Amino acid sequence: MRKRAREYSGAAQLPADCARTGASPGLRLNSPELGAAFLGGTTLASLAAAGRVQELRPDALTHASTAFRGSQEPFHPGGWAFPAH
Repeated sequence: MRKRAREYSGAAQLPADCARTGASPGLRLNSPELGAAFLGGTTLASLAAAGRVQELRPDALTHASTAFRGSQEPFHPGGWAFPAH
């Protein structure tokens, strides 16, 4: 799958489109790595440095890592008011 977002002034704007492509993949990773990048708190670049993501096409890692970054880091309140169990 290839996902494209239109860019205006460096910021992605809706609408985005998603379509099947015959192009070769840019990255090789498993679902835990994809989930970690999607949920935030880690980047595909840091996972690649740990050997958990493989870049198959030049600049694919940079583009994907940037695409998964949000404007805020994930937050989960802790402590007695928000127990982990």
